[in-house]
Amino acid sequence: MLEVDMKTTIKTLYQKGYNKTQIGRMLGIDRKTVRKVLKDDVQGKENGQESVWPSMLDAYREYIEVQLGKELSITRIHQDLRNEFGVECGYTTLRDYVAKLRRNTPHAYMVLHSLPGEEAQVDFGYIGTLKVNGSPRKAWVFIMSLSYSRYMYAAITLDQSVQTFIRCHTEAFRYFGGVPQTVKIDNLKAAIVETDFYEPTVQRTYAAFAKHYGFLPNPCRVYTPTDKGKVESNVKYVKDNCFKGRDFADLQEAKRFLAGWLCGTANCRKHGTTGKQPQKVFLETEKDRLGPLPAQDFIFSKSGNATVRTDCHIVHEGNFYSVPYAYIGMEVDVIEVNHLLKIYYAGKEIALHSLCENAKGEHVTDKNHYPFTKNVSQEELLSSYRIKMAEVGSGAAAFLEAFKDTGMYQCHHYRSISGILALCKKYGDDTVDRACARACHYGNITYRAVKKICESGLYALPLEQESVQTAESGSKIRSLSDYRRMTGLGVIGHE
Repeated sequence: MLEVDMKTTIKTLYQKGYNKTQIGRMLGIDRKTVRKVLKDDVQGKENGQESVWPSMLDAYREYIEVQLGKELSITRIHQDLRNEFGVECGYTTLRDYVAKLRRNTPHAYMVLHSLPGEEAQVDFGYIGTLKVNGSPRKAWVFIMSLSYSRYMYAAITLDQSVQTFIRCHTEAFRYFGGVPQTVKIDNLKAAIVETDFYEPTVQRTYAAFAKHYGFLPNPCRVYTPTDKGKVESNVKYVKDNCFKGRDFADLQEAKRFLAGWLCGTANCRKHGTTGKQPQKVFLETEKDRLGPLPAQDFIFSKSGNATVRTDCHIVHEGNFYSVPYAYIGMEVDVIEVNHLLKIYYAGKEIALHSLCENAKGEHVTDKNHYPFTKNVSQEELLSSYRIKMAEVGSGAAAFLEAFKDTGMYQCHHYRSISGILALCKKYGDDTVDRACARACHYGNITYRAVKKICESGLYALPLEQESVQTAESGSKIRSLSDYRRMTGLGVIGHE
């Protein structure tokens, strides 16, 4: 029989990460003997009870328990201990340590009794689908329950976004007529950015909301539903008692039923744990202990960035919002404020839209964000160009009417007229007007003709009155000199 000192040495070497074969070789004993000593220790056969030996893993016990709560494998925990903390231990050492933890750690928790006005607990519960505008949509019920009185508020939602989460909090506080000191929350993305056993990171907007209303967010421990057992039981109660087995015509009918059920049933029942009516306890003891509501509601804002696409839109939360075409290709700032989407560039607001909520793929477009030519009808465009060409002169006005009669505007969408107006910046209104008159006289109703006449100086030459018509088509037949004078291919005196 091995001495106690030898057994202690075996166990110590095993805890340091040596396997059974290595220990046997080091101590000059059979591997089976090493295995038996370790097995007796695990099963508690020594002295009739489980021996308690200090372990190098004791310092990391809490971390290991948290990782086990996340349902991580022992292999993964073993890797993380080595990579994150530099812990050098064998896999079997960790495996046996975990086995001992699971055996010695019963699933027990302490019931914490809250004071009036001290705490509320919140959570979402999935309730199936409801008809919204004729189409089925997934729906959840939001519940906030006061821990002392069990008085609760409930609301149906179509998502679990930050904005919805904050809106439901606001409605609940109004329903209660005050604000509790703390709100215990699950590790929802709407509230917690990064889960951590020691210091979870609260979502920035939710943290600002909590500060505005004067309460402290209290995240639950990861995979520990008993931390908010009061609201967990209420979620089950609401789902089973209010929604289960009931069909609603649409979302509005479901909301109306929930509101009536909340007042007439849920908050008036005899609570199974307290044995008291939540509403009575709330009114008599807890309501006056709640903190005051702020003078103004919290202004919800959510910011981000986006690039303006070539179609004059940005993409935000799966929907498309228009921006003035001058900002195509530029990065703009996007801010959500109380159901509105504000778009800024260099600190200047350039667009404002109503948020397209509870939908994806929708286009919200302001026609004024497009160029003028993309934003008007053919009639409006013609009317605008008539005014502009008339301002240039009678020759330009006549050219526009002749251009319209050719039907070319249907193909070119008045781009030729836009080009002629652009020539005024270089040559002046008088030159362009005379060039248009000359082009009309010779029947060449094109932008190129007007441009050539301006470039060659032909606008200054007198117009010849004679013209020859063909018998069949009625089109003009010009001499070479006429054509050259019109097009500017040659200059008089240099032919």
